[in-house]
Amino acid sequence: MLRERQFIGGIELVAFVFHYLCNMKHVLLRHLFAALTVLTVMLSLGGCSTGNVGCNYRAAVTIEPLRYFVNELAGPRWQVSTVVPRGFSPEEFMPTVKQMADVAEACCLFKVGSLGFETTMLADDVVAELGLRVCDTSEGLGGLASDPHTWTSPANAKTICRNISRTLAELDLANSQEYETRLKRMELRIDSFHLELTEMLKELPSRAFVIAHPALTQFATDYRLHQIAIESGGKEPAPGSVRNIISQARKEGVRVVFVQQEFAESTALVIARQTGARIVRINPLAYDWRNQLLLVARTLKDKEETDATAD
Repeated sequence: MLRERQFIGGIELVAFVFHYLCNMKHVLLRHLFAALTVLTVMLSLGGCSTGNVGCNYRAAVTIEPLRYFVNELAGPRWQVSTVVPRGFSPEEFMPTVKQMADVAEACCLFKVGSLGFETTMLADDVVAELGLRVCDTSEGLGGLASDPHTWTSPANAKTICRNISRTLAELDLANSQEYETRLKRMELRIDSFHLELTEMLKELPSRAFVIAHPALTQFATDYRLHQIAIESGGKEPAPGSVRNIISQARKEGVRVVFVQQEFAESTALVIARQTGARIVRINPLAYDWRNQLLLVARTLKDKEETDATAD
């Protein structure tokens, strides 16, 4: 119990200072303090690694869409926890003490690879010090510099699933055939979903849409759509940029403005009023990634849909 309290106390201190450094936006300091987190954990536990030896069938994922894929591929044997809860942005998320403890208890961490907090608090070298296996689910994919939302592309989703399945099989060799079987089923489902989206998006009133945060870049690329983002570089646009967005939206006949719960809606509401477009709330970070992409496709097809921001 004493050792556990020391661990929690050390993490709480680290969390407080790390939160302060995150607000400073100083990348070097954030990386340094992530390394100090590991040191604090190890010292609190008497220098012992907190990682698990072998496979304990516990996995951690950074965001909910990854939990969907891991659950589908791992099966009921595995217990999967998510680090970033609903309503929080993974770009600047600060894990709690319990969330860090859950990560330390897992035998593997599945991550997107380039989300903000993944590159600091859960960077590869930091997690490796805790004895965890790290699976970068975006391995083999390009375009992460412009858009890390890899799972919004069904083609990318197949690569994500292959990376997850391979890691599960390596951790649990005795049941590797199960993971291969589930992967093949999942790939067939994704292929079918891709064909459904392709047919749905073949003919549209407009192939352009406005979105608060550019989370659908890869989806737009897959289906020949034009995403017009309000936010640029993580910042709200200047008045001149808003006027340009309104002008472009009118020119391309935009009929919808997508907004996400993690971001302010004020500018999106102005653009919608000025263009006659309707506001539709989406949640690309929801557990059920398929339903979210269907909502986007049906909205662009001009079918009346209710908001679907829930998991």
